Amino acid sequence: MRGVTIDDITRAADQLLADGERPTIDGIRRLLGTGSPATVNALLKQYFQSLQARLNLPAPIATAAAELYEQVQATAREELEKERAAAEGELAAGREALAQERRDFEVERTAFHQRVADLNADLERHREQLKATSAKLASTEKELGSQTTRATTAEAQARASEAERERAAQKHAGELQRLRDQAEGNERHLLGRIDEQKAQLQRLVQDRERETAAAAKHAATLETSVSEAAKLNASLRAELTTTQRDLAKRQDAVVAAENALQRAQEQATKDQALRHAELDRARAEIEQLTAALEQHKRDRDEALREAAKLDGKLSALQGQLEEARAEIRRLQKAKSSEPGSA
Repeated sequence: MRGVTIDDITRAADQLLADGERPTIDGIRRLLGTGSPATVNALLKQYFQSLQARLNLPAPIATAAAELYEQVQATAREELEKERAAAEGELAAGREALAQERRDFEVERTAFHQRVADLNADLERHREQLKATSAKLASTEKELGSQTTRATTAEAQARASEAERERAAQKHAGELQRLRDQAEGNERHLLGRIDEQKAQLQRLVQDRERETAAAAKHAATLETSVSEAAKLNASLRAELTTTQRDLAKRQDAVVAAENALQRAQEQATKDQALRHAELDRARAEIEQLTAALEQHKRDRDEALREAAKLDGKLSALQGQLEEARAEIRRLQKAKSSEPGSA
């Protein structure tokens, strides 16, 4: 296939002028159906240089046309530089906004981790309190067993002394009543302490639920921030696409630009690649923010599991309390059924 010649360019440019259109690189390539942009640009420059001789224009008119041509080129270059500077400024502003949002996110994440650590410390202290309560319950049960042993011993002594049966029986009844009163008082005291521990546990669970709700709300806020950052990234990409379309239109306006203008266009292409690289880094930062948000969600789920474990321990403690009550009732029933207890 032969290459594009100056005759092909001349014929196509003349056709465009006859149709009332301006000879441009894209217009000529559309008519010819071939030709690289660089080749068409170089031949189109020769076409404009030979246009004076072909049209036999007077020298002043040709000079004025050349000056006008140079002014159009200079104006196009200035507009292109302004638009490129504006696009770079908007991209820099977008990067600064993303950097600021990232710094704010780091501060909020640090505060959130500190709050989770405080909640874990509170949970550990409550576990220690539950251990202390369990120890007190075991001590109370031991004391109750000791009291039961003393009551049995007193009752055996009453049966052994036949001569002092009546007095021993009365003494035994009084001692038994005292032991019953003491056992009931111990039971009330124990129930009161358990109710206090239960109320304290309930308050802690409620505080934990509020903290979990606050953490969920904070996570939602972070998700909104990430969504807004993604929207900003999309907006920057849309603006970059618009800038690219505008640059393409301006290239049509400076079709006869010299080699210096061609170098400027190549530099603009490099700048565009840099902007793409900056946008890729911004996407990577957004992915990091999303990963941090997922970690926050896992921390929140861990806190909920710890609260569930705490509820299980409370249920176990309530079961132990019911067993202690049943043992006390059994002892009371056994004492009331023994001879001489009336």
